[in-house]
Amino acid sequence: MSRKSRLENLVSEIEERDAARSRALADARSQTIEVDIPDDLGVIEVSGTGRLERIELDLDNLPYTTAPALSASLLEAIVAAEEHAQELRQQALAASRPR
Repeated sequence: MSRKSRLENLVSEIEERDAARSRALADARSQTIEVDIPDDLGVIEVSGTGRLERIELDLDNLPYTTAPALSASLLEAIVAAEEHAQELRQQALAASRPR
């Protein structure tokens, strides 16, 4: 095989890997992650990039909590959702790497 052919094959392989990586990351980013707020206080939703999209509070259970407890529960749920989004992105990157 000529040097030119080897280089063309290498470029083609790199382009395929880059396309696979881009697709995997786009798929992960397009997902949404929902996490329950502790104590049945509602749901947090983040995008696959970890961006907070929605907070839905359960108004029936809200009177049974305090402001500090609600704040702590919201923070816990947001952090869990963001961590899950990060894990999805890492899994997508790992899956797109050549073996």
